[in-house]
Amino acid sequence: MGDKLFDWLYGVIVSPSDTLNEIARERPVWWGLLIYLGISVLGSLAALFDPEVVGFYEEMTRQFAFTIPFLPLAIGGLLIAVLILLIYVGVLHLFGRLFGGSGGYWNLFSAYTFANFPGIIGVPITVIGVLFGVVGSVLSGLVGFGISIWVIVLQVIALRESHGLSTGMSILAYVLTLFILIIVPVFLVIGLVMAFMFV
Repeated sequence: MGDKLFDWLYGVIVSPSDTLNEIARERPVWWGLLIYLGISVLGSLAALFDPEVVGFYEEMTRQFAFTIPFLPLAIGGLLIAVLILLIYVGVLHLFGRLFGGSGGYWNLFSAYTFANFPGIIGVPITVIGVLFGVVGSVLSGLVGFGISIWVIVLQVIALRESHGLSTGMSILAYVLTLFILIIVPVFLVIGLVMAFMFV
């Protein structure tokens, strides 16, 4: 499968439907996981150029009066990222099957992880945003938003191609997964924080 890797990465950009369909059938699970984690690691390293991110880490260190060594922090972050990925794809797979899809979990996992590949463009954009002040931050934000929409579209296509769903059913499954795993927990956290503030 390694000989197809660059063709797949190129295909995700220029011909996503056919490429993600092939990836779903071939199931290059480990390549997909490496791509997903690689982009996550590079994104985290790029964020270190941002003084606000570094300042937040230093403030947390002072507040809790201990420092987490970099290596355990990095390993822990990667393990959490993998766990979140497995759960997210699992729920997306569940909705895909409930809506009449026929693909397997690892078919979707492979296509979904490859669908995140354009996110690598956000790494240098993040650094440029920090280096060029306000103008850079605005430009970085706009480009980052565009990349996020692009990746979301590819993730929906990954679900559609791996499970044989219609575009409409794929979008519905994706939105429900997003709602259950992200939007609801965020509102619960906000509600708890506000409740403690007014107690």
